[in-house]
Amino acid sequence: MARRSSGRSRTDKRDQDDIVATFGANLRAARLKFDLTQAQLAEATGLLQQYISLVESGRQNVTLATAQVLATAVNRDVRALLARTRLRPLKG
Repeated sequence: MARRSSGRSRTDKRDQDDIVATFGANLRAARLKFDLTQAQLAEATGLLQQYISLVESGRQNVTLATAQVLATAVNRDVRALLARTRLRPLKG
């Protein structure tokens, strides 16, 4: 019996993983720029610190509404957090 395709290719999955990782990395860079801990960001957004950690590590996808809340908390536009070029790292 032939296996039914889910309609998603490996490329689609890789693209989804990449955008989730990009969002997380950009969120982390923006959070650090504001000198916020994950706990402080969690408190400001009403989310759990563990959830913030999963998002930043690229292991947790977010809804559009949550992406907006997180972007607002770090004074960024959602589009900036989705951009493949990462925010500039802190000098130090």
